[in-house]
Amino acid sequence: MEKVEEFFDRGVLHAGHPPIVDYATLATSSKNLKAGTVLKSANGGLAPAGDSDTPCAVLLADVPAHSSEATTGVPVVVHGLVVKSRLLDFSSSAEAVASETLSAKLPAAGIYLVQGGWSESNFH
Repeated sequence: MEKVEEFFDRGVLHAGHPPIVDYATLATSSKNLKAGTVLKSANGGLAPAGDSDTPCAVLLADVPAHSSEATTGVPVVVHGLVVKSRLLDFSSSAEAVASETLSAKLPAAGIYLVQGGWSESNFH
């Protein structure tokens, strides 16, 4: 088994369980979003989630600001293992590490948290 990095996910995915990846539409955003951004359903697409939201996915690629129209075909994990320390909250004006409150909501969506990242030793 090997880690596939086709999404350039910044170490968000954990190789301990095969992820289910979807290609989603991101609602318009004036922010440059990074892999690891926790997302919610919004306006026919996905948008950054905050503490008061119900998250449903985690972004697996960096996406530049796109304030004029939605961006389609963006890889997101909808089920699998993610590294907790790699999760981000872009719901406010600045990038922040996802809070305990926001992170704790992900398992209800089928996205489970692990503490460590992938390393070659996971497979030997």
